Amino acid sequence: HSRLNQDIQLNSGTFQLDELETFETSRLTRPVTVPVLIERRSYFILMTRTAPMGPRGRLSSENLRRVEKDRLRFGRRVSGSPQAVDACLRLLEAMLAPDCNLHIQTDRKATYRSLIRRRFHGRLGSHVRESSRRRRDYSNVLFPINHTLAMLRDGVSRLVRRSWGVSKCRRRLQEHLDLWTAYRNYVRGVTVRAPRVTPAMALGICRRPYRVQEIVAWRWPQLMS
Repeated sequence: HSRLNQDIQLNSGTFQLDELETFETSRLTRPVTVPVLIERRSYFILMTRTAPMGPRGRLSSENLRRVEKDRLRFGRRVSGSPQAVDACLRLLEAMLAPDCNLHIQTDRKATYRSLIRRRFHGRLGSHVRESSRRRRDYSNVLFPINHTLAMLRDGVSRLVRRSWGVSKCRRRLQEHLDLWTAYRNYVRGVTVRAPRVTPAMALGICRRPYRVQEIVAWRWPQLMS
């Protein structure tokens, strides 16, 4: 996926960004954020990134003791959300043609606005900010990214709620996300109504869908034909 992205030059496009929240080992003491960046029309996933988050919310005295115990063991947990989001935006910047007509859609998280303005100063056509509280149906402008995050919850066992499959290590979660991204972009159809058209085909990166056997047999630096 990273190698193929090096050859992409996007002349136009609308992109959506949002974050999914999960955790490693403990939901209370070790939350994790997962920024996801997609191209809106094709549902092509450009990048996923995992980053730590600090404990949040009002904590009871017992939970505060658990947080302190975790801090003594692993160190103070600082949010890496801004850096992870900026990594996604940096990849997008590298894929854009010099005169690209760029449009970005996100929810109203304050850091998104500042990071996008700083990264794409003078190149941004529009930045639409939709309320995250709005009903997440097809009429919602953020439906593609909401749908993608729902598919992640369903397709990546480490993200399924209330299960024993949760990641014990954030790096392993990132590896799992990378596997699913390859499957989603190059193997699975965009929708069940178009099972032979993958997101990569819709974006013009590939000419045909790939079989799972081809994906797992691929070796660097050999490219898929």
